[in-house]
Amino acid sequence: MELRRQLNSLVGAYVHQSGKPHGVIHTELRRVCGGPPSAEATAGQLRQRIAKVQEWATRMK
Repeated sequence: MELRRQLNSLVGAYVHQSGKPHGVIHTELRRVCGGPPSAEATAGQLRQRIAKVQEWATRMK
């Protein structure tokens, strides 16, 4: 649950940087990292998505 909250928070912050809708970011994360929707993802999959969205955010700065 905590990892899902962290992911959603990071995606929300990235939405403001990228201008893309929240759902689009989650879809891109699933495409790049693989796996099911966040609600069904394993802790490892969520951590991978968290790392990827952090990487994207860093690149935009």
